[in-house]
Amino acid sequence: MMHTAPITFFNTALPLVLLAALAVIVPLLMVPRGTRKHWEVAVGIWASAGMVLLAGGAVFAAIYALGGVGVGTALRAAPLATGWFFLRLSGTAAVAWVPVLLLTWLGLAQVVEKRKGRDRVQEGRG
Repeated sequence: MMHTAPITFFNTALPLVLLAALAVIVPLLMVPRGTRKHWEVAVGIWASAGMVLLAGGAVFAAIYALGGVGVGTALRAAPLATGWFFLRLSGTAAVAWVPVLLLTWLGLAQVVEKRKGRDRVQEGRG
């Protein structure tokens, strides 16, 4: 059975900063450029949330492995339990990166509205 490690910069702050950065970068890559549809933004955000959650599990697994915990051995012995352990750690870190993701969603929604407004202005001129 794996146990949690003591809190340090390396196993707490660094992953949170990395995941918060991913919560901005991944949606920008997932949402189609030039979209004028909010549902495309929403789908991109939800897909990004899943990707950041999985990335968080991988980040925490790497941190544990670098800390000397036998992650490979644990994965071979109990793959589901080990995967669930790291996914839960990532879910806990979501307290930090989900607000960033929501702000990214808000920004992308504002860009969609700006494009739609620009289109309405162009239609009025034509």
